[in-house]
Amino acid sequence: MTDMAIATSGNYEKFVVIDGKKYSHTINPKTGMPVSGVKSVTIFCPNAEIADAMATPVSIMGIESALNMINQVNHLECIIIDDQDNIYSSQNINLK
Repeated sequence: MTDMAIATSGNYEKFVVIDGKKYSHTINPKTGMPVSGVKSVTIFCPNAEIADAMATPVSIMGIESALNMINQVNHLECIIIDDQDNIYSSQNINLK
């Protein structure tokens, strides 16, 4: 990969466990609750600032909505890992 920036946002380092349940440090502004379901989002983009700016919102959107949006934006790709370690990627990333 050349001429690309990579930014990752996730709850794998900053979180708290209360009564056996893991709570992310990222808050969903619609619910006021910690984000759940997504462990990590990595954004690939030619611009570092845009890659960084997109990582957290994509983690909040939910996997299906996030992939739908990313697949509509030129020069923007992502890899999402959910809480069960399933890996999802945008249409132009081939992980095989």
